[in-house]
Amino acid sequence: MIIMKGIALLSMLMALLAIASAHSLYAEFAEKPTLQSDMKVWIAYGHGGEADSELLDLPVARLISPEGKIADLVLEPYKSGLLGRISPGEKGCYILDLQAESTLFDPMWYGSSGNRNLVEKYARALIPVQSGRGFDWSDGKGLEIVPETDPYGLKSGDEFKAKAFWNKKPIAGSYSAIVTRIPEDILVVQHAEKTEMEGSSPDGSLNLRLTRPGLWVLSFEATIDEKGVWKANADDLQGHYKAGDDLEYDQIAPTGFLTFWVEK
Repeated sequence: MIIMKGIALLSMLMALLAIASAHSLYAEFAEKPTLQSDMKVWIAYGHGGEADSELLDLPVARLISPEGKIADLVLEPYKSGLLGRISPGEKGCYILDLQAESTLFDPMWYGSSGNRNLVEKYARALIPVQSGRGFDWSDGKGLEIVPETDPYGLKSGDEFKAKAFWNKKPIAGSYSAIVTRIPEDILVVQHAEKTEMEGSSPDGSLNLRLTRPGLWVLSFEATIDEKGVWKANADDLQGHYKAGDDLEYDQIAPTGFLTFWVEK
């Protein structure tokens, strides 16, 4: 009975981790934006084409212009996600720079052993407007997936290169990629049926063959052996901690997401 209980707890823990890793913080936007357009951008936390978990706010939500100018995004709730608008005024790659609220994960809460992790989620979206100028912008903070390939005019079959950094330094980790939309169905919910590719990188280098057109979301997960104390910003939904609590952690577990369009 004890063995069966341990197996059940382990299975539950693995299921929780699998659900968390299947979700992406990503953005949806027009495939070919134009200058001076009033373009809608929908930001969601989900698994391919919809918001599986309600996204109420983001501590970081800003737009980076091709010249590197930074402006905060005004967002409003929409379909369990957040809706914003941008009006590109110059040719080049606009970048949505996003970060979700940090959370804490402790396996002991589910009857298992392991490190207590500070979970952080970073996301960026590449929006090239008639040019890819400025696509490799970086501020050297947190987990970044910095493109090495110009995203303007990317087509199915092309090679896409990028590199993952943690506070300016290359970092090892695992990656995966999904396609959340296909060009014909931009207004239709489409569940991602499969992972297009996945693997690991010893130094953060990513080299992808873009297998089909659509809105791609590339994710990169890492683990940093760094202890610290985190002050909770909000109550945990499962009641494990409350806003204002100071909580120790053993590791930082960041995930970065990069959204971009691939043409036919």
